[in-house]
Amino acid sequence: MRRMMSLVVLLAGAVVALAQPPPSTMREAAKQAMGAESSRVSALERSDVAALDRILDEHLTYVHASGKVDTKASFLAAIRSGELHYISWKLMNVNARAEGDGDSTVVLDGEYAVRVKDARVRPDAFDVDIFFLTVYERREGRWQQIAWESTRDVAKTPLR
Repeated sequence: MRRMMSLVVLLAGAVVALAQPPPSTMREAAKQAMGAESSRVSALERSDVAALDRILDEHLTYVHASGKVDTKASFLAAIRSGELHYISWKLMNVNARAEGDGDSTVVLDGEYAVRVKDARVRPDAFDVDIFFLTVYERREGRWQQIAWESTRDVAKTPLR
């Protein structure tokens, strides 16, 4: 009976181990999603709506540190009109983890220092330090941002 129990436990462990994607696949997915995030930030600094249109998923939920919530359409419209203009993004730190099957969903979190002009919030450009959480999925062979949420770091950027 003990041998049978040991065999069952060993077999269960092997099944769990085989179900996990190899760490190299997970690292590659995280690296690719971080590349997509870098491209997104570059496109934001250039107000490149065409590039953003490719990177952002059609059903994107985008929650700004101000509490403003955008869809992909409203976010791109604000950038296109000049109401929203990102001047600079400085990455302070980032963590990445692959989720699910390990090669199609990646969650990134970290901190950015951002300079932005958002006329929907206030008339002049301002600096804001944020914590962020974003999710990328590989869809039709490319990484797309499906969700973004940021929170003001009140220790660095007090509420005014």
